[in-house]
Amino acid sequence: MPDLISRATIADVERRRQRALDLHAAAFDALAGAFEASAAAVSQKAGNGPHAAAERLQDRNDRPPHGADPRDWYLETVRKTTDRAVWTFLIDFMELERIMDRTARDQFRAQLAVDPPEATAETCYATFSKLIGDRGLIFQRGVALAFSGLDRRFRSHDGFKIGSRVVLSGAISDWGGWSRSQDEVLRDVERAFYALDGGKPQPNRTAGIIGTWETERRAAGRTLSRQAFEAEDEYFLIRSFKNGNVHLWFKRKDLVTKVNLLLADYYGAGLGVGPDAAEPQHRNAVGPAKNFGLFETPEKLALRLLNDAGVYTPDTYSGRGYPRLRVLEPSAGRGRIALPAVAAGHDVFCVEAQPELASGLMDAVRAVGPHTARVIVRRADFLETTQADLGLFDAVAMNPPFDRGRDVDHVLHALKFLKPGGKLAAIMAAGVEYREDRQTVAFRSLVERMGGRFRDLPPGSFAESGTNVNTVVLTLKKGA
Repeated sequence: MPDLISRATIADVERRRQRALDLHAAAFDALAGAFEASAAAVSQKAGNGPHAAAERLQDRNDRPPHGADPRDWYLETVRKTTDRAVWTFLIDFMELERIMDRTARDQFRAQLAVDPPEATAETCYATFSKLIGDRGLIFQRGVALAFSGLDRRFRSHDGFKIGSRVVLSGAISDWGGWSRSQDEVLRDVERAFYALDGGKPQPNRTAGIIGTWETERRAAGRTLSRQAFEAEDEYFLIRSFKNGNVHLWFKRKDLVTKVNLLLADYYGAGLGVGPDAAEPQHRNAVGPAKNFGLFETPEKLALRLLNDAGVYTPDTYSGRGYPRLRVLEPSAGRGRIALPAVAAGHDVFCVEAQPELASGLMDAVRAVGPHTARVIVRRADFLETTQADLGLFDAVAMNPPFDRGRDVDHVLHALKFLKPGGKLAAIMAAGVEYREDRQTVAFRSLVERMGGRFRDLPPGSFAESGTNVNTVVLTLKKGA
């Protein structure tokens, strides 16, 4: 891939683009004039030349919107068509789709379809300079998104590490071909392995593991419906089944290791959610989490979490009033969850171990809390507190540390402070849904018995707080 297309090349493309637009403008004016002259020759008065020219030049049944200037409408339509072609050519020339993940490609294609940016030399050069400069991060994000979308049941003990096999559900359509969505997923996975294996060129659509599978399947005469079939190449072994699922095995353990290191870096090994985050031998974490596990809850997510816990605020409730509750935020940090509850007039108890944060939180509480609210900030390690220290609560809303499964420890402890009928809403690392260490398995069983549920949060929900860790929200209600 060229490091960067030259300014001279882009300037030449811009000149050609502008020449094309100028010719279209001249053609429109000439044709509009011809229609006007024809009308005048017959009726001795002006006709509808611009409208006729626009419709004729578009060569379809498009018409300018009511009240729009036909010339402006036609030239803008031509501009978009030309700019789509220019951007597509430059992306292909720069081979940038090789570093763009599926999300980035889809966003790019969607923008080109609706409103392509003007392909001026300045805009093009700035865009490609940024893409080239960010290609490492773009590639890393692409790998993370590709693997995060794979079937969780077939990953290893935590959600940020792949094992030897994954499953692509519904990859084969009813008529025996690959579904587009899973085709894209597998090609992104394949692209990652080729890039990590010394930067080998990505195979085209007729090569690679999908191309191998389709070629061998046709040769075997199994092309008309879903059938069990197997194929392999240097990197992968795939086996399709009659239910449409495909099992994918990774043959290169060295590349699996590289992927896991990349995922750990992207999702935040500093959180303790890297490759070995939830392996059984590391499960019993002691002492505070690394950096105290402080990744602040984004404002909208904090309000949503309070709502899930039944703690209503003016931002989440449109009724005439709501009950005043006793609310607990453990490991409160700067109080991103607690402060909206305080402002809404609830009685709030915060626990925070770091002295400077506890002091700052008390100042923040005084600034937002109405005089009717009762607020207490306790400086303590939450895991060392007892019911005698804190009492019982109507609701617990929390974003605990994730380091090496500490979120499970914190939620289990928080359940001790719920009144009968009380609700808990907790942000947790996504691995809590599928890790297989003993305590996490037991925790999921407890959640199921209590009627709780996990809800996935969108990827990047905590990006503004400095981490790409995948997260879920646990909600449950304590029985009487």
